[in-house]
Amino acid sequence: MSATLTERLIEFARSFWGEAENDAVNHTRADMELLIQIEEARREWLDAQSFFESAVDPALVDYAVLSLQAAEKKYVYLLNLAKKYSLTHEAYSATAIHRIE
Repeated sequence: MSATLTERLIEFARSFWGEAENDAVNHTRADMELLIQIEEARREWLDAQSFFESAVDPALVDYAVLSLQAAEKKYVYLLNLAKKYSLTHEAYSATAIHRIE
């Protein structure tokens, strides 16, 4: 994983989570389910990053790389889907996003 891809993913997530003008916007049930899926995918991505950083055995490094790539693709897909439907959420401030970096 290149740092550039990670940086782009962080910026994309930052733009998604930070664009909400009003957190009290009424979301449909499907919207809320998508937001929950995005949060779960974000956690999976963070877990995969953590596992990748701690893997030392060559076989585990291969697995960690594949897991991280899959988690990133899932997270980006869901963020793009939310963006397509103009869904935003202000649950994460800029300081929370910095924890990812």
